[in-house]
Order: sequence, then structure tokens, then C-alpha cells
Amino acid sequence: MRPKRFLQAQGHASDAGLLLLRAGAGLSLCILFGLPKLKAAAHYAQIGQWAFVDFNRKVGLPTPVFIAYFQSLNESLGALLVACGLFTRYAAACLFVSFVVAAWCSQRVGEPAWLMASYFALMFAAMALTGPGKLSLDFARKSRAPSGAPTPRKDKDDHSGTPNQPGPAVA
Repeated sequence: MRPKRFLQAQGHASDAGLLLLRAGAGLSLCILFGLPKLKAAAHYAQIGQWAFVDFNRKVGLPTPVFIAYFQSLNESLGALLVACGLFTRYAAACLFVSFVVAAWCSQRVGEPAWLMASYFALMFAAMALTGPGKLSLDFARKSRAPSGAPTPRKDKDDHSGTPNQPGPAVA
């Protein structure tokens, strides 16, 4: 295989790998944890009892009810955003922070769930750093942006700090 074709094939494989990672992590998180938490949140609004809020109180998190609702939305809607590749870096970063906190809280009370939370944190950190790849709605959105608009660029020799402006006159 010629070097150029090999590099192109590698690029397609990387994009397919990112799609697989996004879809696998996002959908599994949403189905296994996000949707049950949304149901529990709706139940809490009616009855006022939720084990997740009790856990948040137990570990001493501030505003345990708000955190429980935020995490429920994060693990459902945020996970779907990641799976679709829409606002991927932001959603993955929010999920990463949430799962770092979840791993810390689980470790603090001696629950074995810290390991799964750590795995999710690593996956979402990787997605926040790499981005969604070309097989995503983010890429489609970016490629549909108006191409006729000029983009500011900084010349190599321009040290003035403002793009496309002449530098200070040198005599």
C-alpha cells in the first residue's frame, strides 16, 4: 500500500474508532444509567424520596438535589449528545468531570462503583481531548459553515498582536 493511501485509510479507521467509542460509551451510559436516573428524578418530584439524593447527602456534596438532577440530565442528554457527536467536546468534558467526582465519592464511601466511574471518566476525557472525528454531527455542522466568510489570520512576520494589520513601521 502506498504511504498516502495508508495514511488516508488510517484517518478513516480513526474516525470509525471515534464513532464506535462515542456511540458505545454514550448509548450505554444513557440506557444503563441516564434513563433510570430520569425516571427516579420524576419519581422524586412526586414522592420526595431518591436514593441518589440520599447518597449525595451521605458523601457531603453541596446542593444534593441539584447535583442529582444535573447528573441525571448529564448521563442522559449529555450522553446522547456525545453518541451523536453534537457539542461533543463540551458534553464529554461535563461527563468527565462528573465521573471523576462520582469515582471520588464512591471511593470515599467504599463502594466498588468507583472503578466503572473511572472507566467512564477515562473514555469521556479521551473524547473531550480528541473531539468527535469526521463521522459526527459536529463535523457536518462545521463543514456546512459559510465558506465565503474571511477568516482572520496572523502573518508570520507580524508581531503586533492583531491579525491582518500591518506591524509597527520600522525605519
